[in-house]
Amino acid sequence: MSAVHRIHPDPHKGDPAEAILYDDCERCDEQAADAFGLDLTKLREAWRIMVAVETGGPLRVVGEEYRTGNEARLGRVLYAVYVINERLTR
Repeated sequence: MSAVHRIHPDPHKGDPAEAILYDDCERCDEQAADAFGLDLTKLREAWRIMVAVETGGPLRVVGEEYRTGNEARLGRVLYAVYVINERLTR
């Protein structure tokens, strides 16, 4: 059984309105650990943010950053997939 989402964004917790995943939410914690359980829209946005934050060179977007700890956790998982893909497709 999946965990439940808390109500978010919650301005009392300081949640950014545009985040993909929120902190202090059991369901968002699960999704940060299992990137491939995300719906396609969230996965695409998470991938876009990961590329903007984690990669160097022309793909790096200055000023782009993860908005929550769970977004950062998800970004690290996706970056590992990105690196593996880069190494295997050379």
